[in-house]
Amino acid sequence: MGVFGSIYTCYSGICVTSLGLHVTSDNITNLNTTGFKGSRCEFMDKVAYASGELFTGQKGLGSFVKDIRTLYDQGSIITTDVFTDLAILGKGFFVISDQKGNFFYTRDGQFFVNEVDENHFALQNSLGLYLLGADPTVTTADLTSLRPYLIPKVMDPKGTGEISLQLILDSRKSAEEVNDPLWSNYDGTKEVALSEGKYDFVWDLPIYDNLGENRHLKLYVDRTANPNEYEILIAIDDPLLDGRGTGIYQGAFLYGILTFGGNGDIIGAKFWEITNPYTFDPQTDPPLDLIALQRPQFTLNIKGNTQKITLDLGFKIESDGSITRTPYATKLLANPFVQLYYTQDGYPQGVFDRIEVITEEGLIRAWYTNGENIEVAKIFLADFVGYEDSLIRIGGNLFQPKEGIKPFIFAPGLYERGRLVSCALEGSNVDLAREMINLIVLQRTFQSNVRVITSLDQLLEDFLNKT
Repeated sequence: MGVFGSIYTCYSGICVTSLGLHVTSDNITNLNTTGFKGSRCEFMDKVAYASGELFTGQKGLGSFVKDIRTLYDQGSIITTDVFTDLAILGKGFFVISDQKGNFFYTRDGQFFVNEVDENHFALQNSLGLYLLGADPTVTTADLTSLRPYLIPKVMDPKGTGEISLQLILDSRKSAEEVNDPLWSNYDGTKEVALSEGKYDFVWDLPIYDNLGENRHLKLYVDRTANPNEYEILIAIDDPLLDGRGTGIYQGAFLYGILTFGGNGDIIGAKFWEITNPYTFDPQTDPPLDLIALQRPQFTLNIKGNTQKITLDLGFKIESDGSITRTPYATKLLANPFVQLYYTQDGYPQGVFDRIEVITEEGLIRAWYTNGENIEVAKIFLADFVGYEDSLIRIGGNLFQPKEGIKPFIFAPGLYERGRLVSCALEGSNVDLAREMINLIVLQRTFQSNVRVITSLDQLLEDFLNKT
């Protein structure tokens, strides 16, 4: 092949080694880049076939780069204290998009909450691209159903719909000699609707109306003339708030009688909803159908704004009329009156506060200033069959698939292709020790090729000088 051919052969070695050095330096430079996937320069030899009268064989013409392959090995997981920092364990890519609807894929899980309009926030990365997901209730999705997470800035108030409480009623209270029921002593037109001495105990039940305003109900209890029996009456603390009218029973909404067995458990219950503020008589008014309702209900009317409330005292009536008691059922014991616990499901309006929980299944939970939280979205990941042939690096830690390649969209989880880790980021998968070894080998290769060219140049110069 001669001196000139040898020079061009080594020149090809310098070119491919330079490209290999570029790939290695790019890997080292991105050692601390979140979600970075290192590349590998793959070389191939170049051969010419020669034939003649004296010999037939192959001649090496140097080398060239056949491919720069992206390596998708798992990077190390780095913990942080930011809940919107996300790392993928296993396969998958975050699906993100721009405002034009173009899709991109990344392993970089650095997201933050950003305003997208006057009513919503969304999760974005530093490039302004939206993290996509779906409704938190769905289990499957495709690329067309994914959308940016819309996190409401404001959570609307919710009126109380259920009150749950456990009461201990005092069995040491003597039964009344003459039955003097609560309902007959109640008068909402007076300054004090139910005077002290007409009941044995009263609890305050804070609730919320449909507008999110804090209201208070009163739960009165009193012994009846029958053994092991208590009556209860629920009324609003200010009867003037009752939107039904100004009768004697304004502010009163529910009346009931509880019967207890020898061990203190509830064995019987009857309830009446007081629907008419002007008249009420449980002896003539029909009681609630607890077999159909299971638990007593009443419609609260506050200045014309109505809401239905279910009272859960720890028991329910089954279809056959039997009573099923929960571990937190109200009981009759030889103890002072006490409320062991109380919950209600209403809340006022809340302003977005933070994202505190993102599960490994991708569920995002947003917290508000009213102490409530909601699941706002579910993250879905994209996977590609044959990474080497499907994705193209476009910079910014982003990938795009080649034309015609469609991703497989899946929900992350423990037993899925990949799962999410909140408060963590995936580091670069570059192995610095391996890159330094590659750097040394490439350096020696480059120097050797240069040395060969220098030597051949000297030989050529000597030849020309002698001729």
